[in-house]
Amino acid sequence: MFSGKEPFSLYVHIPYCISKCPYCDFNSHVVPKIPEMEYTGALLKEMEFHARTEAWRGRSLKSVFFGGGTPSTFSPASIGKILEKSDSLFSFAKDIEITLEANPGTVDSAHFSGYRSCGVNRISIGAQSFQSHVLEFLGRVHSAGETRQALRVVQQAGFENFSMDLIYACPNQSLSDLRRDLDEALSFHLPHLSAYNLTIEEGTPFHIQHQAGIIRSLPEEIEISMAELVEEALAKAGLERYEISNYARAGFHSRHNVNYWQGGDYLGIGAGAHSYKRIQNSGALGCRWQNEKIPGRYLERIGREERAVVEEEKIDAGRAAGEFMFLGLRMIRGISLAEFSRRFGKKPRDFYPQIGAWIKEGLMEEKAGWLRLTPRGLLVANSIFVNFV
Repeated sequence: MFSGKEPFSLYVHIPYCISKCPYCDFNSHVVPKIPEMEYTGALLKEMEFHARTEAWRGRSLKSVFFGGGTPSTFSPASIGKILEKSDSLFSFAKDIEITLEANPGTVDSAHFSGYRSCGVNRISIGAQSFQSHVLEFLGRVHSAGETRQALRVVQQAGFENFSMDLIYACPNQSLSDLRRDLDEALSFHLPHLSAYNLTIEEGTPFHIQHQAGIIRSLPEEIEISMAELVEEALAKAGLERYEISNYARAGFHSRHNVNYWQGGDYLGIGAGAHSYKRIQNSGALGCRWQNEKIPGRYLERIGREERAVVEEEKIDAGRAAGEFMFLGLRMIRGISLAEFSRRFGKKPRDFYPQIGAWIKEGLMEEKAGWLRLTPRGLLVANSIFVNFV
């Protein structure tokens, strides 16, 4: 049973980037000078505030994730201060996973060694592609050579747990391009790889260009062929698909992200960071809040109030059930029917009678107490997920 004192995850948002990619809808900002010292101080102050609250006091951390933005724009000294403070305030679990996202071209051997020395034990490299024309289309400022160097150096620094991101289904990308990307990525003996189908997000430069007909999405059959190529190539190399976009060798799943997908508690600090906390003995099943997104305003709020929450919502049973479904079904093993019933007092079909139709259509299957998407269902997952939100 949930006690409210289980270990939780900490997300640290560092919103600064060297440049803004045209497909990116994350909370990232390009500024003339990154206020690293001031922003680090604000993160420490925000953590201290939360450590005094009932929601987080006395609980340990099972994972820390530095995301962005580009966290590797911050020095190992600053990352070390944040980790030292989080350990002193909450205490680290013995097997804690600490991930830092890094972009090629923003780090060198000294940086990676420094990150490892201060406690980071997992690196995620934002490569996206090894093909120069794909990198140019995506607006990436690094080269394929810098990605190769980053992957070599991260291993030389002693990181056994590392990952890289690939993006596929770009309008100027062929199946051969993707095959070359996969072959080169696998030559580095990755324990983990994330492969994302390019999504045109509203409000981005790509969305404006797509609406104007300047860029066009690939035909659906090509996107499907690319998705099948990714899974086939990675499975052959020993990387098991455990989530729609994530593949790993045994023991190298992203435990921080798995906590999200399983509906666990997480505290987010930094500009625009989100938090989620389950609630005991309440009419609501959970509470979610978000910080001020603009870094300058975030810094002002923390300086004044020690917290920078701008949105907060209670999550009722219906909303919580929907989130449990679409997050859990992202994972290949799916959702535990027993866990769903324990949390919500009903079966998934009581909330979503269309599950029966999806099973008949071969998009879902129910087996050994678990409900999951089939391979066919994974290809059209978003069209299913919209029914849960």
